[in-house]
Amino acid sequence: MPSGGTCLETRRSETTVEELLEVIARLAANEPNVRCRVGEGPLAPLATALNTLSGELDSRRIRSDETFGPEVLVSQSPVAMMACDADERIRYMNYTFPGLTLSEVVGRKNSEFTPPEDVEMVRGHVRHVLTTGEPVFYEHRPNIGFGPEWFGVHVGPIRSGGEVVGYTMSLTDITELKRTQFRLEQSNRELESFASVASHDLQEPLRKIQTFGERLKTTCGAALSPEGRDYLERMNNAAGRMRRLIDDLLSFSRISSRAPTFVRVDLGRVAREVLGDLETAIEQSGASMTVGELPTLEAEPMQMRQLLQNLVSNALKFRQEGVAPSVSISATVDADAGQCELRVKDNGIGFDEKYLDRIFNVFQRLHGRGKYEGTGIGLAICRKIVERHGGHIGARSSPGQGATFIVSLPLKPPQSR
Repeated sequence: MPSGGTCLETRRSETTVEELLEVIARLAANEPNVRCRVGEGPLAPLATALNTLSGELDSRRIRSDETFGPEVLVSQSPVAMMACDADERIRYMNYTFPGLTLSEVVGRKNSEFTPPEDVEMVRGHVRHVLTTGEPVFYEHRPNIGFGPEWFGVHVGPIRSGGEVVGYTMSLTDITELKRTQFRLEQSNRELESFASVASHDLQEPLRKIQTFGERLKTTCGAALSPEGRDYLERMNNAAGRMRRLIDDLLSFSRISSRAPTFVRVDLGRVAREVLGDLETAIEQSGASMTVGELPTLEAEPMQMRQLLQNLVSNALKFRQEGVAPSVSISATVDADAGQCELRVKDNGIGFDEKYLDRIFNVFQRLHGRGKYEGTGIGLAICRKIVERHGGHIGARSSPGQGATFIVSLPLKPPQSR
């Protein structure tokens, strides 16, 4: 028997029981390519039978591998795949085009089966992969008259010896996903339109209430009893709260319905602008403000401004009686993880952390409106902004010990990482 296999050493002696038992044990363990030495003596026929059995098991194993191997995964995949060389010639496909056999397609250029108006676009992506070795994903709506309406196309490099020698192209049917996306965008546009109209229609009567209330106070205030003046003041205050509530609800709905446009945003500059906007509130409260070095990231500028303004306003509002607010804004960056952590810390009244989940919900308040003004939407807006940027917001606090709001944000938006 040839050397180099898994056979037992050949000797011109009788086949032993120990040899047979060893082979049987290896076969029972599903070990491939097991052979028994066929010697002399009465056990030799049994050794031959074991070898025949082992060969049959090997054949079955090979057939099973062919049945359940990677080729069946490729051939049965719902994703259309092809492999092309650097000249864009198709070397393998797991599907074919209508009216053509696989043999009629292999060896021809991919561009021959691409709609003329799409050839340069596809070649641009292919050239990028062949030149840089970096994969590309894009969405495409080809005008081919058959098959799915929309494809998600992934183009990746094929390497040999460290060099890019070709590319793979896989096409996934994303038609239903795109239709759902279009319906969602339409729904968001309708929601935003409704919110704007509702805001205008609701605020118009409120403006009249406030206007006539002020006129009544000016022209007839002296004639009113103290109780009447109190009722008038309450009416004007309630109308003002309603206007702020409508504005905050409109802001919340816009964050949910509008797709953010990400650009590079200097958070340090945003923080300075926010402090400028809040200058009056800062001076009136006697607050001291500290701003550390803040990073630049890819984000929606107006939403970052609203996030910081809401957090700083919160720190100024919930201050301890008789204590000037002290507010600091700082950040740390983890470049390897592509994350930054923004912290807004104050020395205010704080809160019990058992209410942590509650404070980020719409209309949730931990304190009465009589002492602290607000609509109960500010922190909900903050959470919505952070989530839209692929981040997370939380807080650390205890009653009477101030609070630190912690915002984790990616340096780049999720879709570009």
